Amino acid sequence: MKSTKSIRCFILLCLVLNPLLLQAAEPVVRLDGDRLTLQARDTRLSEILELLSDQGIRIRIDPRINPEITAAFKNRPIGAAMTSILKSVDYALIWRKEKASVAGEPRLWEIRIFYKGQEERARLLKKGVNLTVVSNGDGTYHVKDILLLRLAPTVTEAALAALLDQLGASILDAYAPLGIVRLRLPHGSDVPAIAETVAGYPGVQTAEPDHAYPLEGGRQTTRAAGSASPPPSPPPSAGATSVAVMDSGLRSDYENSPFVQAAYDAVSPGAEVGDELGHGTQMALIAAGAVNPLGAGSNTPAGSPVVAIRAFDDNGFTSTYTLMRGIDYAIENGSRVLSLSWGSETSSTLLASAVRYAADKGLILVAAAGNSPTGNPVYPAAYDNVIGVGALNPNGDAWDQSNFGDFVAVSAPGLADLPVGYKGDPGTYAGTSIATAYTARRVAAILNRNPDADRATILKILAEEN
Repeated sequence: MKSTKSIRCFILLCLVLNPLLLQAAEPVVRLDGDRLTLQARDTRLSEILELLSDQGIRIRIDPRINPEITAAFKNRPIGAAMTSILKSVDYALIWRKEKASVAGEPRLWEIRIFYKGQEERARLLKKGVNLTVVSNGDGTYHVKDILLLRLAPTVTEAALAALLDQLGASILDAYAPLGIVRLRLPHGSDVPAIAETVAGYPGVQTAEPDHAYPLEGGRQTTRAAGSASPPPSPPPSAGATSVAVMDSGLRSDYENSPFVQAAYDAVSPGAEVGDELGHGTQMALIAAGAVNPLGAGSNTPAGSPVVAIRAFDDNGFTSTYTLMRGIDYAIENGSRVLSLSWGSETSSTLLASAVRYAADKGLILVAAAGNSPTGNPVYPAAYDNVIGVGALNPNGDAWDQSNFGDFVAVSAPGLADLPVGYKGDPGTYAGTSIATAYTARRVAAILNRNPDADRATILKILAEEN
């Protein structure tokens, strides 16, 4: 069987060498470490830079610069590549090592493009930051015109080329760990129907729309008279286990907080991380210990370092592929706990595979059971390798809107006074999302004491501590 690296190289080779896979409107732009592969004909520089930005590179450019580029090369050092396509302007490559990164070498972080002596005119590249989501009419959603395929390791270049030619599709990206490719279909495609048809093709293990999932944030409520807000927890100690909060992002006024280790926009890689909804900032504050839930008690753990990942767009949607990007970032930046304060009744084979991959990499995943007491399974909380969390009132009773069922492994305080609102004003909020972020911090505290603890051990300890 081919390794995931060879699968990735195979997909890249298909993109670069097979003309059937390259539509005139879809340039090939791939960055591997410090080497760039580019195939473009009469393509605006801005389009090439947007594709680089999608791969996690921040771009700053003088808005006056946008020539047409025609070039074809493979695995060229990024400096030589930029020199070859930027004939009459200057550029600078900025390298940086993420604070939470476990890798030893810095990575390319930003590209600046400007006229000589006018670097101050470079501006952050403006790009789309929201998913284009289509309702299926049954309460489920998918990203418009996007198809995800998991390919068999034995699939041939000719078979893939024939399939893409038949669909009129082009490869946008690939998730190498699982051999998944992300395809753009022709405008207005019936993606669910195409996925059902393609699933039976030789060499295709799984075909799915890029399922979209809405964010269900906490609800504003009234705090019981006489109940005081608990003080914040002590700040995280050096080397403490970090919690990756995969949510709606982090407000800019918190990005320099000492508990923030790193931040990443999985919806629009390369963009500055923000939080228009407020929910991600709420969850980061709870995971970090800057806010404690009402009724948390005397065994409240110390704060945790936080890796803030914007996985939900400004309309409150995420997708399977966006979540995969976020999982990769959490792993690469050394997080041991992944806090998922959201859920959907839509299950996805590919999302389940990504969750399993994250667990195999040592991440302990903690997810919300949901804020509607239906008893129906909610994903990702209901996957076997995830800790599903319900919510409690400050007095320890079950919150009346908390979901329930066999998939709910633990419950935790679910009300908190928050200085940031969710689509509204600061105040007291209630929800399984709060209980999830708090449980994620408790899990991190357990791993601080016992780094080798697995999910079963952690659940046992959580039960003993309640």
